[in-house]
Amino acid sequence: LLHLASDIRYCGPVWATWTFYMERFCGYLKSVLRSRSHPWSNLNKRIINLAYLSTLAARYDLDEEL
Repeated sequence: LLHLASDIRYCGPVWATWTFYMERFCGYLKSVLRSRSHPWSNLNKRIINLAYLSTLAARYDLDEEL
């Protein structure tokens, strides 16, 4: 929370520079790490699976089902 004052000073009002989605995605990536010896391959597999799911959802109009 210490970075908030300097961020507001440099970036403007909070409503204009809201980073909740990026912070949430970083938290998701951190939660899916299972391997300490090969974290990058673990992240790659997880992101590829997310890309597959979003492709299927877009192709077959499955937004509500997924």
